[in-house]
Amino acid sequence: MIKQQSAQIYTSTSRGETTLAMKFKRFSTFNFNEYRADSRESFGTIEVINEEILAPSQETTTDLKSNTELLLIPLFGTIQYNDHLNDSHFIKIGQILHATAQKGYSYSIANAYSKDNISYLQIWLKSENSISKTTLTTLAFDSNPKNKLTLIYKSQNTIGFIGVFNGRKDGCYSLKNKNNGAFVYVISGAFEVENRLLETNDGLGLKETEVIEWEALSENAVLMLFEVPL
Repeated sequence: MIKQQSAQIYTSTSRGETTLAMKFKRFSTFNFNEYRADSRESFGTIEVINEEILAPSQETTTDLKSNTELLLIPLFGTIQYNDHLNDSHFIKIGQILHATAQKGYSYSIANAYSKDNISYLQIWLKSENSISKTTLTTLAFDSNPKNKLTLIYKSQNTIGFIGVFNGRKDGCYSLKNKNNGAFVYVISGAFEVENRLLETNDGLGLKETEVIEWEALSENAVLMLFEVPL
């Protein structure tokens, strides 16, 4: 019996928005803090995908309430990252910070610029690890081979990739486990994914599928893909 693919689009315009005066703005793909919508539950092991904008000389602090795999991806400017274990990093465009964090882990993100905003993606994945540590993985998008996916995260249950594609270049991904789902997120540009148009900050959750195909519709378009258990 052929499975019928199940799909849900998470448009950028339907994300939850949180604004703190002129200091901070957050756009949440899934339910987060005070933002709640019936159609915006987390997807598999992906609990949070937030686009966050931090004003000049501002800082935000987070205390995690469960074991979490944290990924931070700068979109504009350089992020200053510090945690309660005295681990500190400056994360630049083209880099991804991965922190394995226990419940109670505290970290801050700061904007060291005096005049410019910074923006970044903050991603939380469910974790079963019991040790807190951070690693800074450099991904030079301009030097990595284009038009293919680069592994950015792997655990026993979840795999994450990112890729930069030229316009009109195709791509495909075959799930490692046919019982898993896939979540595609467009970081920049536009793609046609499984015959659906996705633009910057749009997401697509796919279930009951084994192969995902896409075509980049703009130059240097950036796509992120996670395979997750459901």
